[in-house]
Amino acid sequence: QALTRARYSAGNVGVGDFFDAVRAEVLAQKRNIDHLRTEILEMRRKVHAGHPNSEGDFDLKHDSGGMVDIEFIVQFLVLGYAHQHPQLVGNLGNIALLTIAGKAGLIDSALAQSVGDAYRILRSRQHRLRLDGAEKTRIQLDGEPELAESRELVQKLWLEIFKAPSDL
Repeated sequence: QALTRARYSAGNVGVGDFFDAVRAEVLAQKRNIDHLRTEILEMRRKVHAGHPNSEGDFDLKHDSGGMVDIEFIVQFLVLGYAHQHPQLVGNLGNIALLTIAGKAGLIDSALAQSVGDAYRILRSRQHRLRLDGAEKTRIQLDGEPELAESRELVQKLWLEIFKAPSDL
């Protein structure tokens, strides 16, 4: 999963080109989709367990329907389908990769767009809270219809892909 986000950023250009080639080769390998789904669900469970939230407020990053779910969805799409859709190998960011997956028919294109928009909304709110000095980026969803809808859209896509809720 980490390799989906890895990129060459500085140093010897030859080493960077070699890294990019190896990265693309590894990401484009055909995988057993059911096994991959199980592995990502297990990793999600570990991340969820590592960030418990008993307060009742929505954690923009770690709770079900948050940014981690979007990131795991994108990682699944890249690892599961890059062998058929090489355009998924590019290190383009979550929103662009969701759009590519939607255009490729891997997920509903309208839902891909909506979840991309949700990612922007969640990320924007997270940044605003951090800039305001918040230690944790948790909020009450009451009175926050845009965030509540964003969360629901992410949960909908997660359920379609993984056939299980992300808060197990």
